[in-house]
Amino acid sequence: MKIMEKVGKKRLLLFCLLAVVVIVAAVYIGMSVYFAGHFQFRTQINGIDCSGKSVLEVERLIVDEIDDYELSLTGRVDGEDVIKGQDINLKPVFDGSLEQVLTQRSSFAWPVSLFRETKAELETMVEYDEKLLEQATEKLSFLQKEVMESPKNAEISSYIEGKGYEIIPEKEGTRIDKKALQEALHTSLINLREEMSLEEENCYTQPKIRKDNEELVKTLKELNQYVSTEVTYDLGEQKEVLNGNQIQEWITLGDDGKVAVDEEKIGAYVKSLAETYDTAKKPRSFTTSYGSRVTLSWNEYGWKIDKEQEAAAILENIKAGEAVKREPVYSQRAKSHGENDHGGTYVEINITAQHLYFYKNGGLVVESDFVSGNLARGDGTPSGAFGLAYKQRDAVLRGEDYRTPVDFWMPFNGGIGLHDATWRSDFGGNYYKSGGSHGCINLPYSVAETIFQNIEAGDAIFVYELPGTESAKGLAQDAAAAVVSAIEAIGEVTGDSGWAIQNARSAYDALNDQAKGYVKNYDTLVGAESYYADILAWQQAEAQAQAEAQPVIDAIAGIGEVALDKEGAIKDARSRYDALSESAKQHVSNANVLVAAEQQLDKLKKEQNEERPKEEKKE
Repeated sequence: MKIMEKVGKKRLLLFCLLAVVVIVAAVYIGMSVYFAGHFQFRTQINGIDCSGKSVLEVERLIVDEIDDYELSLTGRVDGEDVIKGQDINLKPVFDGSLEQVLTQRSSFAWPVSLFRETKAELETMVEYDEKLLEQATEKLSFLQKEVMESPKNAEISSYIEGKGYEIIPEKEGTRIDKKALQEALHTSLINLREEMSLEEENCYTQPKIRKDNEELVKTLKELNQYVSTEVTYDLGEQKEVLNGNQIQEWITLGDDGKVAVDEEKIGAYVKSLAETYDTAKKPRSFTTSYGSRVTLSWNEYGWKIDKEQEAAAILENIKAGEAVKREPVYSQRAKSHGENDHGGTYVEINITAQHLYFYKNGGLVVESDFVSGNLARGDGTPSGAFGLAYKQRDAVLRGEDYRTPVDFWMPFNGGIGLHDATWRSDFGGNYYKSGGSHGCINLPYSVAETIFQNIEAGDAIFVYELPGTESAKGLAQDAAAAVVSAIEAIGEVTGDSGWAIQNARSAYDALNDQAKGYVKNYDTLVGAESYYADILAWQQAEAQAQAEAQPVIDAIAGIGEVALDKEGAIKDARSRYDALSESAKQHVSNANVLVAAEQQLDKLKKEQNEERPKEEKKE
């Protein structure tokens, strides 16, 4: 019994299954027959739902839609426009395209349409007058010039203090892309759409660069990295900070979006930094050991920023976006910052006094006279502030006409330096005016050694002139030099040398004992005075002889023409002449006249004697 019941249930189940299959097959076949003349489920043609409709029904649907067709246009901002089918001569076109869509898919595949949508775009379902459409389009309010605004690209803002740079988002604008609009209108019209959003159809011109643009974001990052740089300069008690506020003025953004740093502006900043904080190459005021303050216009000593290297360091800091605390890159350094950047170790050289002081760590180590460059030869030691270049033992100083070995060589101004000068027996005074060096500072051996042992490269050396600080030795030597010149001016002693000799004697007597010791030609003065005294004595003797001789000269001159009656006058003149001293006789310039007169008288007397016997014979 139970077996029969089981067999009966199986048969019933099989029957039911067979019935379902038959029904499904009947439905499937029936639907397949139906879809042979109708569009399958979920079919859209040009946006029209054609599901279950025949070609004729779709054509009627299209005709009905075209009769009162209007396309409503919505813009990005408030405003709407309408394009009417009648204004563009919109009409249906049935050329068998619908039938082709219907037959493209087998009617037996209709179950697939339950799960997959079929869309078709047919260009020939409707048509319109393109020229009329163009005219209608030109009248649209969206295309009027006054309402169209061009889009703006996203861009990087100007520098914002405390923030850096930001991206200014793009601005969409309202300028219509006519080509895109025409394409969207064509699609909407052939699909008989009733509405079209210009925004959704991308009918507006688009910004080329948006805020999420990869290159723009990269540039922003680079810019903010640059302006995040902060260089804090350590300048002793002073600080100088270079940050984004300054750096942003040096940054340029090229047309290609590349970030560049204007190196010329960096150079200008470094130049201003050097002008503010460099102490070299600027007039330097200095308080001397004499209490007076001098200004040295030639200044090689002090801080000097290496402009090229510092500019390169800044550029490197900027590109790395670093926050650093450092010194500027110096080409030359001083001992400290502040007004007295030379610190407490320096050499002070007073050319006027020919005296120097050497201080170390604020304490006086040694002071000494010296001999500087020869002024008469044009080798005077230049004034100025310098740094010791280096120091060297056992150097040989060379020039065009000399080769001089020294034990302690300390150059500070090219070939000019401090050194020992064992060939000199005396220092200071005014030897430098005519017997000085080739420009160097000649020092006693022990002084040069002391300075050499305590000075280091870079220590300051100040050379200056300070009128009023001339040494007593120098003043004495100057005064003596004037006297020496006065004695030399006497030259060959003559009877006219009296004033020159007296001037030299007065000048010499006015000297103090120290100055007199420097008059090396004093013996010349004494000799001149002695010789001049002899000249005066001789002149006096000559004058006396001349005075004695003058009456005799007059007596001889008074003889006149010689005759026998002049015998008395001639004998008187002879008597007078013979009574004269030998020196006086030398002044009788007409003694020959006397002799001639005597000879003439003798002749006349002889002639007279010869004529007397003749007269006696006549008688």
